[in-house]
Amino acid sequence: MQRRGRQIQPTNLRRKAIGAVVSEVRREAGFSQERLSAECGFERTYISRVERGILNPTAIRLWTIADALGTPFHDMARRMGAWVADRQRSR
Repeated sequence: MQRRGRQIQPTNLRRKAIGAVVSEVRREAGFSQERLSAECGFERTYISRVERGILNPTAIRLWTIADALGTPFHDMARRMGAWVADRQRSR
């Protein structure tokens, strides 16, 4: 992690992918961070930190998020893999 101003910036590409996909799927489902956190039983700040790539959530927590969003876990995992592959190609 690198500090940029007061915020921590993720350096791990896979953490960035998790956050990007969770955020993208959440918005596609029309959920706010508050609604998603309530559906999952997590704090809103937890969802925010996952989406920013600061936290590395466990598989069961990602599965809980996917279920709350009505998206199959394997679909989110496939999208994360594609996100990483796209970024690696553009380097």
